[in-house]
Amino acid sequence: MATIKFILQSKKDTASIYLRFSIDRENVYKRKTNYVINPKNWSVKKGLPLENDENLKNLNSDLNKLRRQILDNYNHDLKTGTIDSNWLQLQIDNYQNKIEKTQLDILVNSFQSYIDFLPVKIYTKNGEKTKGVVPNTIKKYKALKPKISSFENAKKKTFLVRDVDLNFISEFETYLKNIENLNDNSIGRYIKCVKTVCKYANKYKYVEVSKQLDEIEGYSEKVEPIYLDFDEIEKISKTFYERTALENAKDWLIIGCFIGQRVSDLLSLTMSNIQIINGIEVITLTQQKTKKKVSIAMPPQVKEILNKRNGNFPQQISATKFNLHLKDVCKIAGINQIINGSLINSDTIRKEKGKYFKWQLATSHICRRSFATNFYSDIPTSILKDITAHSTEKQFLEYIGKSSPDFVKQQSDYWTKLTTKRNEDNLKIRKLA
Repeated sequence: MATIKFILQSKKDTASIYLRFSIDRENVYKRKTNYVINPKNWSVKKGLPLENDENLKNLNSDLNKLRRQILDNYNHDLKTGTIDSNWLQLQIDNYQNKIEKTQLDILVNSFQSYIDFLPVKIYTKNGEKTKGVVPNTIKKYKALKPKISSFENAKKKTFLVRDVDLNFISEFETYLKNIENLNDNSIGRYIKCVKTVCKYANKYKYVEVSKQLDEIEGYSEKVEPIYLDFDEIEKISKTFYERTALENAKDWLIIGCFIGQRVSDLLSLTMSNIQIINGIEVITLTQQKTKKKVSIAMPPQVKEILNKRNGNFPQQISATKFNLHLKDVCKIAGINQIINGSLINSDTIRKEKGKYFKWQLATSHICRRSFATNFYSDIPTSILKDITAHSTEKQFLEYIGKSSPDFVKQQSDYWTKLTTKRNEDNLKIRKLA
């Protein structure tokens, strides 16, 4: 158990008070506290000043506060940092406000430092070391930085990294909800980003952080999965669209529902992504977000669209236009089921929960979710998650709104199908015999 004792090493009238910090017999550190006292006013037995007047009482109080702060920080930093004489000096200087603020102590400056760091960040993904992050990650932090500045203007204060505590998060959440009109999912993601920047500043730039930082957590609100079932996809497929742009978007939608890729990967597909592997026509790509290489056996529905277009994919369009056209594609096809969801209210500019037509809630994400949900009972989850690039089966199940019991049911159904097929094969063999 760590202990602290205050000692004098001089008999001069202004003797320095030293702090002796003992972790165990082999780890003992000693530093000046920057307090002085006349030895006549010192209790060797208690290791503290005699309380003969008001000044000595205040000095006694300061030393005890310093003791408590160092022991508290020791228990916190023991898990994450190196405890040595330099650490002890930092605790004393910090208590006495002797640490000068650097540029990176300022929160928005650390945000910019982290943004600059992201293109060269090295991390491990799918067992391989990768340099840099996808553009959308950088875009996310660039979008958050001005919101921090706007929050500072509202509070009339420049926030330091060490100011990011539970109270800061609570006030920032309120600001993002009431002033920036963000939904809970966006706020939860931004809170996680703020924590990430603070941990980066502390680990790589030695910036002081709040002792409450580890208690801060990002979060997300469970969203009802929205997808198109096979009947709805067939309905859309058979619908004729007078506008070429809608016919083009329809074909991208159907392709997306059968290959399960993010819109950034889906709309980038060209004929160069088609290969013949072991005599099988395959769509191959490297996902922009995960850098993972994916191979998908050519679905008949996708092949039909390519044949219709002389062997080519639909005309490439932006994700923004695709999202706009999707609603019209689904509306014209009569995808009118009323379901729970959230839409932005044009008056309040805020997402509001309610019951809406499914076509109103259709976005590009419906492609990937339709694929994962529709094929969940027919294809083993381990194969599906490799195509969608979810890291774990649990993550995949959460994505399509399934629980562990659902996963067990899928396994049972799969084994039943496999057993039935084997029995049928054995029956055929006996008949031939």
